[in-house]
Amino acid sequence: MARINRKIVIFICILSCGLLILGPIARPKVEAQTRIPQLNRSDPYRNSVILVEAFVVWVKLSALDDLGVSPIGEKPNSVTIENILTCLEDGNSAKVGSGVKLATHNRGKGHVELEETIYLAQETVKINNEGKSAVSKSYRPYQVGKYFEATANGISNNIISVKFDFRQEEVQKITSKDEAPPNVTKRFWDGTVYIERGKASIVGATQDEEKAYFLILCADIR
Repeated sequence: MARINRKIVIFICILSCGLLILGPIARPKVEAQTRIPQLNRSDPYRNSVILVEAFVVWVKLSALDDLGVSPIGEKPNSVTIENILTCLEDGNSAKVGSGVKLATHNRGKGHVELEETIYLAQETVKINNEGKSAVSKSYRPYQVGKYFEATANGISNNIISVKFDFRQEEVQKITSKDEAPPNVTKRFWDGTVYIERGKASIVGATQDEEKAYFLILCADIR
């Protein structure tokens, strides 16, 4: 019986040593298999630069009506980039009011900001003690500017995701003889959109009685 027990003990020791030797050899194979999906998930645009452009274009509503554009955006006659380009070619029906551009690395954020103080002259007619009229001229300061912030992310070869924040403040032009202060207009647009690479897209719009104002974005990967 003692001989049998010794054989069993020797067999167990040999088996244990074999498992210790084989264990380190098997583990690297499992680790190598888990690394492969991580390599496939790498960002193909991590070293790319994305250029994002924003334009505010105003278009006369009468010009859009002549093109057959639906006044309430009903399909298939909702306004398109092609409609706006046609109006811009006219010269009098549309105009690019402002534009900003920025560049950022993929998944990065950038912003452009412009602040300006303009002084508008205004004339006021006053009657002096002798009953004679006198013209008094004064200048009033007004703050105008624009702010554009964007985060860009390349989704595929043709699609770019853009998270944007655009703000604009402008003063309506007046003549020096106007006594009333000018109208100040503020526009704010923000959101997240998917844009086809290199093509302009309408991402926001406002309108009054005579004109429509469109925010147009364009993005491309360098």
